Amino acid sequence: MTMAILRFNLAAPQEDPAARRDRLQAALEMCAWSETRGVNAVSIDEHHASGHGWSCNPILTAAAFLARTSRMVASVDCALGPLWHPVRLAEDIALVDTLGGGRLIVTLGLGYRAEEYDLFGLPFTERGRLMDDILDTMLSLWESPTFTPAPFTRPHPTVFVGGGVRATARRAAERGLPLNLPSHLPEIADHYRELCAAAGRRPVVVMPPVRSRGMVFLHQDPERAWAQLGEHYLWEARVYSGWSGGRVYSFMHGAERIETMADVRAAGRYRFMTPEQLIADVRANPDDHIVLHPLVGNMPIDAAWESLRLLTDVVLPALAGQ
Repeated sequence: MTMAILRFNLAAPQEDPAARRDRLQAALEMCAWSETRGVNAVSIDEHHASGHGWSCNPILTAAAFLARTSRMVASVDCALGPLWHPVRLAEDIALVDTLGGGRLIVTLGLGYRAEEYDLFGLPFTERGRLMDDILDTMLSLWESPTFTPAPFTRPHPTVFVGGGVRATARRAAERGLPLNLPSHLPEIADHYRELCAAAGRRPVVVMPPVRSRGMVFLHQDPERAWAQLGEHYLWEARVYSGWSGGRVYSFMHGAERIETMADVRAAGRYRFMTPEQLIADVRANPDDHIVLHPLVGNMPIDAAWESLRLLTDVVLPALAGQ
């Protein structure tokens, strides 16, 4: 079944706390409204030292979404594990896992920006060791009968290990944790499965399909939307492109260098589509989720609501049961 996911990062070109408050309030209202109309999950992530008001605490943000909903899953994609104190992270995840009644999913990744490690006074070159330590500490705490707050989900909250190299596969397999890959990497998935088989553990892999539809914004006139609203996608795409340095770190962003609107459109990772185009695309590619990114950049809130309503009122009813 194709899942419908809302993505929010609260970032915008200008640092404006009042505007960020309005975006956050709109995001909360969108989740509460859309979970009754077929949307399955909300996705948030973590970045620091961005200058753009990026969501810096995805566990706290997930708690806000879970408090406003009753069925929707909050998926942290991802939290930068080595930047957290392991005890604090274990406590926070356990608390929010309980708040949501098991509706929290957390992917822990290393991150790829040295500036973020500098901000926390941590060695970027030792992030692998730091990740190993935090995973081991959290799992040990959650297994302890004296640890509080005890998590709702047993044996522990749902935690994926995120990344796209063999060390990531090893890190997940050694601890019996599921693996979340940032792109279609069957060789890494196979390596993880082999390690799990050797250890007698059941492998669980989340991996995007060969062709991902990327992030969608619905509009009845996509060409007009590109002309009027495409600048918001361009801004975010350029930020990610500048951060990634030609490597793939996120399943929503590729290695392409993005400078112009033509670059964004050619990359195909942000797409303006009509409801009918999305319905046809899902039917042709049912293995990929629908990811709506309605408040990208400084996207007007009313335009974001229009996109969401096209999803809930037109697309999802047409796909019901598929």
